[in-house]
Amino acid sequence: MEKLKKLFNQFLNSALPVAALALLAFIPLYPKFPVLDIPGTYVKIRLEDFLVAASLGLVFLKFLTNRRKTTSLGINRAIIFYWLVGGISLLGAIFSLKLVVPHLVILHYLRRIEYMGLFFLGFLAIREKKEINVFLNALFLTTFLVFIYGLGQKFFGWPVVSTMNEEFSKGMLLRLDAWARISSTFSGHYDLAAFLSLVLPLILATLIKSHSKKKQVLLGFLYLFTYFLLLNTASRVSFVAYLIAIFCLLIFLNKKWLIIPVVGLSLLGMFFSEDITQRFAATIKVEGPKIVQKISRTLESLLPEEKQQDLAQKRLLTPTPIAIGKEITEEEAKKRIAPPITVGITPKPTPTLMPSRQEATEIEVERSGDIRFGVEWPIAIKHFKKSPLLGTGYSSLGLATDNDYLRALGETGLLGLLSFLLIFLEGLKLILEKGRKDWLGKAMSASTLAMLANAYFIDVFEASKVADTFWLLLGLTVGYLNHEEKNS
Repeated sequence: MEKLKKLFNQFLNSALPVAALALLAFIPLYPKFPVLDIPGTYVKIRLEDFLVAASLGLVFLKFLTNRRKTTSLGINRAIIFYWLVGGISLLGAIFSLKLVVPHLVILHYLRRIEYMGLFFLGFLAIREKKEINVFLNALFLTTFLVFIYGLGQKFFGWPVVSTMNEEFSKGMLLRLDAWARISSTFSGHYDLAAFLSLVLPLILATLIKSHSKKKQVLLGFLYLFTYFLLLNTASRVSFVAYLIAIFCLLIFLNKKWLIIPVVGLSLLGMFFSEDITQRFAATIKVEGPKIVQKISRTLESLLPEEKQQDLAQKRLLTPTPIAIGKEITEEEAKKRIAPPITVGITPKPTPTLMPSRQEATEIEVERSGDIRFGVEWPIAIKHFKKSPLLGTGYSSLGLATDNDYLRALGETGLLGLLSFLLIFLEGLKLILEKGRKDWLGKAMSASTLAMLANAYFIDVFEASKVADTFWLLLGLTVGYLNHEEKNS
């Protein structure tokens, strides 16, 4: 019996790294082809879900044989605590509030467990310190293949598999038009951009710490390729998240002298990309004047209803300035007079002009801002006010909120949001205790900052390809740092 148990442990110790390595490559590269439909939603069960479920089965078996190791660190326990809070919120949503469809709230809850469960797979997959290089090399090769496929989409018409709407999510093979943004093997350009902002700090940190000239050259090219792909997604949020992450990484690594050349060249490169410069220009022109007003109205909705009514009444009573007329010339007056109507003659129709690319971008930016600030965010706050402690349950806000913090607040309440943030506080504590002098811990900290920055305007922790990759990489880093302490 003892020999059988030893063989079983050896099998698990060998299978876990293989599973982690396979998923690290498979999840980003395999397009989101549907396998099974779920009634009531266009979220599909996909092949990656089965592979993740099988991998988590191995993790569960390891937990049964070595429970102490699996829950040995504060961040490990924080993730389990978040699942418990989510489970309580789920029960309240089904049996008390009854604002959700039971099978959908369970599906969304299981998705969170699926994504975060890969943290434990990564944590248990690291057996020796040197093994981390194998996983990083696999990640970098995967990123290069994502770049190649992105080039194929842009210049050679390679197909896109998107989940941006219900029709696309059926597995349709699409082609990018002249104005479309690259999504590569991901379900949309936002997902791809978030993935790239997550990977770029790891590439740069590995480049800086490497002592091999050949590896530095290869990583340098990979960094440029990945940055070029990020520009072609034209994602404002992820580009800003990338800048924040790179800036912090260079401070963490004590390479402050690189901040000006790296960040400066990144900003300079942005101006050579027409897509992203137009979107930033449209944001300043269209959304700039609205953002302060919309954010103030969003914060105002948190106030008691009586206070909200008082503020609304004051706005109604504020007089609107009226422009005073001025004298005009006779020529200007003639221009303002409507042309006479000629009976019996059909006027020649005025040709409808297609909007310019800049005008189309401004319309798109304005629409996305109106959806976030005018619809999705107020709904999340409304649900939070309905159930402040535990929220109204997963799936109660729909498929998108475009803000992970407001989403957590609305779906799982204050307890859910705080337990979610506790995971990152425990991770920071671990880095300070065990990885203060280690480059990988600092690199993963910068990548985590990119994820947290993305989460302000994207549901990045619910985007399966990005979330799976992030939690797996975080688990690998924590497992590496845990072994680092033991080795030293």
